[in-house]
Amino acid sequence: MKFRCLKCNTEKDIYKVKFITRGNDLVCKDAMCCEVYMEQVLTDDYKGMPEVKRPDSDTNHSNTLWNDFKHNNVE
Repeated sequence: MKFRCLKCNTEKDIYKVKFITRGNDLVCKDAMCCEVYMEQVLTDDYKGMPEVKRPDSDTNHSNTLWNDFKHNNVE
């Protein structure tokens, strides 16, 4: 990930990123410059948190499993 200092415009590449919370923000623990946290530069390689998209056929199987369990375990 690429980070840039807002005060001096220094750029820094960090490959193993550790996020911590500061107030309501997530900041990279190792991206510190001029005594403030650097801002992430969005590149084509990384554009924020990934989205996990699942097809409908993959999300409906839990209901089928639960219904099979309920109907097969009747006393």
